[in-house]
Amino acid sequence: MKTKTQKVLPKTADEIANGGVYVQRVRCGKSNCKCARGEHHTALYYFTRRRGKLVKLYIRKAEAEDFSAMVEQATVERRRRRQTSKVSAELLSKFRTDSWENDGLIKALRDNQDYE
Repeated sequence: MKTKTQKVLPKTADEIANGGVYVQRVRCGKSNCKCARGEHHTALYYFTRRRGKLVKLYIRKAEAEDFSAMVEQATVERRRRRQTSKVSAELLSKFRTDSWENDGLIKALRDNQDYE
């Protein structure tokens, strides 16, 4: 039995793993509305991926400003973590290289002490 994913917006920036806020032009479906003549409404949506599937969640106008700020905060935090991870990987690589070179020097010193 398949269960539906919840269509609830994240409450904090920590809950936002990825995604962004986008404006889409939509039709409401009412026959006498301006969108039936081609003048679409604009609506804000939060797009993200959950379990590999694209999920689109509607953002109410009252929540738009706060939610957009929260998504921006999460994006900045993701970039910061990515940069920290990159720097850490570079430092670890340098440490391994230096360690490998030092192992060779230590081995050479030990070999020289054996002859004395």
